[in-house]
Amino acid sequence: MFTDKLKSAVDSVKGGEAAIIMGYDGIPVDHFEADKDVDIETVGMEFSVVLKEVKKAAELLETGSTEEMTVRTEMRTTILRVVNDSYFLAFVVRADGNMGKARYVLRMLAPELKEDLT
Repeated sequence: MFTDKLKSAVDSVKGGEAAIIMGYDGIPVDHFEADKDVDIETVGMEFSVVLKEVKKAAELLETGSTEEMTVRTEMRTTILRVVNDSYFLAFVVRADGNMGKARYVLRMLAPELKEDLT
């Protein structure tokens, strides 16, 4: 259903490897993997737990709602972008990829998906 949008997002970013729309319950809505070495469903499931905790911490600290979280590792960067109270986007980009453009693409894509998911 959303594969074309996710593919377009991944393809538009140098080093883009995969993207997923996932519920906070860990259930994927749709995904696209340009690099089959990236198991984006597992990435989404594992980071859904972390993102839920970050959202709780932000609420506790009264800093406003969480919008985005980035996890950089030696080989990849994973960007998590909140879509709404039920869903988020996860985007994986190689360490040498264009993380700035990936963040921009997710910032533009999230409102579009929010409309589609309501």
